[in-house]
Amino acid sequence: MSGHVLTFDIGTSSVKAGVFRRGDGRPVWLHREPLSAATTWVAEQWLRALQATLDQCPALESIDALVLSGNGPTIIPVGEDGTPIEDALLWMDRREVRREEQPSFFLPKVDWLRTHRPDLYERTWQFMTCPEYLAYLFGGVSHTTSPSPSFDPWVWDEPGTRGYGVDRDRLPPIVRPADPVGRTGEHSRRLFGLREDVLVFAGGPDFLMSQLGTAAVRPGLTCDRAGTSEGINHCAQHATANTAVRCLPHVVPGLWNIAGVLSSTGRIFEWFRRISRQEAVGYERMLAEIDAAGFEEEPFFFPSMHRGAAWEFSRGMFVGLRSDHGAAEMGRGVVHSIGYAVRQSIESLRSAGCDVRELRACGGQAKNAVWNQIKSDITGLPVICPEVPDAELVGALCCGLAGLGDYATPWDAAARIVRFGPACEPDPDRHRHFTAGYETYLTTYERFLAALQPCDESL
Repeated sequence: MSGHVLTFDIGTSSVKAGVFRRGDGRPVWLHREPLSAATTWVAEQWLRALQATLDQCPALESIDALVLSGNGPTIIPVGEDGTPIEDALLWMDRREVRREEQPSFFLPKVDWLRTHRPDLYERTWQFMTCPEYLAYLFGGVSHTTSPSPSFDPWVWDEPGTRGYGVDRDRLPPIVRPADPVGRTGEHSRRLFGLREDVLVFAGGPDFLMSQLGTAAVRPGLTCDRAGTSEGINHCAQHATANTAVRCLPHVVPGLWNIAGVLSSTGRIFEWFRRISRQEAVGYERMLAEIDAAGFEEEPFFFPSMHRGAAWEFSRGMFVGLRSDHGAAEMGRGVVHSIGYAVRQSIESLRSAGCDVRELRACGGQAKNAVWNQIKSDITGLPVICPEVPDAELVGALCCGLAGLGDYATPWDAAARIVRFGPACEPDPDRHRHFTAGYETYLTTYERFLAALQPCDESL
């Protein structure tokens, strides 16, 4: 099994890429191409980032296959010539129309365009999702990825399109991870400099690829995918009706993904880094200074003051600030609030019957050893990280290896090629301190929430 697989993970802050050996799945090149922050999102930003990445990519002539993962639910309206005719509606974009009993993540955005931009809707050939549009540029096959028929309603299916009144022929056909979706040709060579006849295989949404990239493919294993947002994804044998968590079919057909979703953990930390003017300070140093500030409870940081989404960053507040508090103490409040959000999410999973025993951490936050140890001490769980923390790249690799026939399925590939570094084990004394702080934090939050309730009926 000579040759290489090229994978991409398409985000909103960067495009990541990796070249991996087919034989053992080890990386030979990893790259991150930053993206500019923008209030509106032009799909061409991703195209330019892909081009800049491939301009630096080694071993292009030895690439056997290409697979993309990416953010979602994001929708790109594409015209008949195969180019976007409007800005993308990002996953975080609130423009959507939700309908009762319709679980699709994507159709609400398409329906918003149908309702509010009928001219645009009529001019659209296909409403494509983010990574699939870019895979279409490489392979020339319009498609959307869903891991199994049981997951299709969360993408789109016949009842969903009827319920939303969306024309089915404006939506690409659904394929499964590792299905072939074309091969590179003259168009791809001109756009990206990639040789012709490279096979393109379907990957999937980033949160599904991270489950493969951490080998969380058996019941009882838990993937903590942390970036701008965070998801604690537990692989389970059975579904749950517990509304405190999100229950979706797993990337492995027949299994379930029971998840606690934290929409703003990474965004909160980046916000604090910016307002404290520490953008030039390395993450390790910044977190080491925060950790050295000790276990004092105050100041507390509450990212929001409304029920139902305590860690959604909206209308937040510091409580207990003193004149001797500086950036380290305020940062301590911010970091502890994020750790407490993870702990509360794990408790919600346990209340839904999920036996969470360790966290397989991946994503940007997992690259920081100090933060991994703090998270372990707060939760009382071992935290282990794959050798390639950008697990979406490895999940896409698993799809490519299965598509090439090197493994029977992507999850078989994951079980064989994903490797981990040493675990961060919780320190018993620090865990006791954090447990006391966590309980005080929740009690204080409830007190302030109750105190503010009469002042603002919208809380």
